Amino acid sequence: MTLIPFFRQSLAALGVLSLACLSSAHAQVEIIEPAGDFQFGKVAVHSSATQTLKVANRGPSPMQLGSVISSIAAVSPLCTGIGCGVVIATDFTIPAESDGCSNTLLQPGAVCSALVRFTPSGPGQRGSQLNVFKPNAAYVYRGLGGTGVSQPLDCVLDWAEKAFPQLLTTPTMTSSAAPYHLRCYAKGAICVGADVDNPTDGPRFDQPSVYVYDAQAEPPLQRLDYLSSLSRLAQCQ
Repeated sequence: MTLIPFFRQSLAALGVLSLACLSSAHAQVEIIEPAGDFQFGKVAVHSSATQTLKVANRGPSPMQLGSVISSIAAVSPLCTGIGCGVVIATDFTIPAESDGCSNTLLQPGAVCSALVRFTPSGPGQRGSQLNVFKPNAAYVYRGLGGTGVSQPLDCVLDWAEKAFPQLLTTPTMTSSAAPYHLRCYAKGAICVGADVDNPTDGPRFDQPSVYVYDAQAEPPLQRLDYLSSLSRLAQCQ
């Protein structure tokens, strides 16, 4: 008998046991709000939005909860490349002053609640996973999702898409490709973006500008105008 089939059988048996333990924990401790994953929608970068988490004890005995945390442990990146979602647990927090669930002894039929805060640290789609732990390492969870909006750039890009619908088709979400915040179109053939105020390679001596990257052009990267000028043209607030 080789070792590989033996390990496969052992892992399968452990998987069944783990599922049984988790099913028992899930049956007693249940997230009742939200019904599905957290969806925070569009939030300005460095601003915040909150939603409520509610956890109920559906079992006949008290249940000791562990921490409620945002974790990337069980989350994979949505895709790779420019315009993809970014998995960042630190953009999703549970403020200590509003956390009524962590390390709580939840009585039968009782419900605890906590506020979950989304503060995007950059533009584009962000994601993570919220875990409500028990001391024995079982947990219940919800996905966390939201989009960081970079103003006024997102407003300018939204306006440009409406002004040039034949050119700017099938957009990706706004994302970062240092030192630019950008959005790409036509499967990456053309990208529009603006440089940031404080890039990692040092301060800029001019104000942020909007650029177009066109793989077919020469040179491929061309400056359009100042971001502030295009913001006025697009009537961004």
